[in-house]
Amino acid sequence: MDVESYSKRIDDNRKVYLDGEIVKNVATEPAFLGAVNVINSYYRLQVEKPETHTTLDRSGNAIAASLSIPESVTDLQSKRRHYKEIADLSFGMLGRTPDFMNAAIMSWAVHSEFLGDSSATSYSQNMKDYYRLCCERNLFVAHGAINPKIDRNASLGSSEHPFCGVKVIHTNEEGIVVSGAKMIVTLAPIADEIMVFNMPGLKPGDEDFALAFALPIASPGLQLVCRKPLSRGGEASFDYPLANLFDEIDSYMILTNVFVPWERVFVFKDVMRSNQFYDRSFARNHAGHQGAARAISKGEFVAGVASKIAQDLELSLSPNVQEQLGEIASDLEAAKALVERSENQSQADDSGTFNPDIAAIHALRINFPRMYSRALEKIRSLAPGSMMALPTEADFKGSNGNLLREALGSTNLNAMDRVKLLNLAWDLVGEGFGQRQLTYEIYHAGDPTIIARSQFRGYDWEKPRQSVSLSLSNIDD
Repeated sequence: MDVESYSKRIDDNRKVYLDGEIVKNVATEPAFLGAVNVINSYYRLQVEKPETHTTLDRSGNAIAASLSIPESVTDLQSKRRHYKEIADLSFGMLGRTPDFMNAAIMSWAVHSEFLGDSSATSYSQNMKDYYRLCCERNLFVAHGAINPKIDRNASLGSSEHPFCGVKVIHTNEEGIVVSGAKMIVTLAPIADEIMVFNMPGLKPGDEDFALAFALPIASPGLQLVCRKPLSRGGEASFDYPLANLFDEIDSYMILTNVFVPWERVFVFKDVMRSNQFYDRSFARNHAGHQGAARAISKGEFVAGVASKIAQDLELSLSPNVQEQLGEIASDLEAAKALVERSENQSQADDSGTFNPDIAAIHALRINFPRMYSRALEKIRSLAPGSMMALPTEADFKGSNGNLLREALGSTNLNAMDRVKLLNLAWDLVGEGFGQRQLTYEIYHAGDPTIIARSQFRGYDWEKPRQSVSLSLSNIDD
């Protein structure tokens, strides 16, 4: 299990573009450096705390804990502790660390039989082999699942736009050739590989797009065009304490006649299996479990920011502030309870794998964005004027430095520490970094309305209805 070569691996002449220029080495690019440092810390945890961050597979080999196959509730609880400690590296700000896709890859491999085979290859065996490759090489796999919103009124198969999705162009004995695009490909610029698939929703006629496959980021014909960075590069982290450390770069992926060998293909021109890929495999359950643990880390952080502002700015005696902090704490505890319920309500399937309860996962996905948004609003209300009138680090180092140190101090904080705290809060609630984080929380798991409808369709309504029937039976005619 390789834990030391990550930064060297991703210096591989991949085609990553930032601000119109190709990035010479993504491992040292200032805009990516904060996230790269977090991923390096992810790998270091496997060395420093192997009891939490590694496990033995069924053959006795050490693998990343996120790739382990849970065979009990206790195993799921152990995986949650693993996810949570990784999330704590970025206070929950990085959502697509390697453990996210590892959780899904494990579940795809364990439940791969439904993928079947063809005369060209065995898709089921390919997924099992890819899982073993990820275990052995300790890969960081990103994913591209969202098709560009080119024409919402046309199906993929009826669209003539060449970048409305990723489609097969032709095949031969060695593999397939694909072209097209995927959007919101998060952290892919600094990943080892990319898993390309579709979320459910393809229709008959979309067969050419009904694919799932994996390939290295450095594959010929693969290009990643990054959104504008939210980190400030060489500027001091004093002014942008979160953005400079935890900008989780998103990108647009363009594939131009990219070759994919058959052994890396998991779904091929099969609409039904493409639509089943994320759910029938229970990948949604396990990736959602990782996301739930990360949400707790993020929830703890925003609760801490609110509490520290209230304490250090002497706001805690206000009944209104106490109420607001009490609501933040209650939301956090409710989120923790949902994560634990997803584990305690898990059940073993035919493979012996315990899958987190999807009803609890959906409940957290629906409610945590609301909780998070409410917490940000409360932080914003605690010191709005103070956060909007902050000098920079350069001001403190300039001719007004002594004056600012005298003018901006408070009872509990000197001027520098007060501005540091308020800068952090403003990065969270006011700057582009914070707005991207909020948008991410609302939409990263998919359209919230679709998740809610999925919860409706899959929920066990019988017990609630029985209670109503019992109540009605007690009413005299």
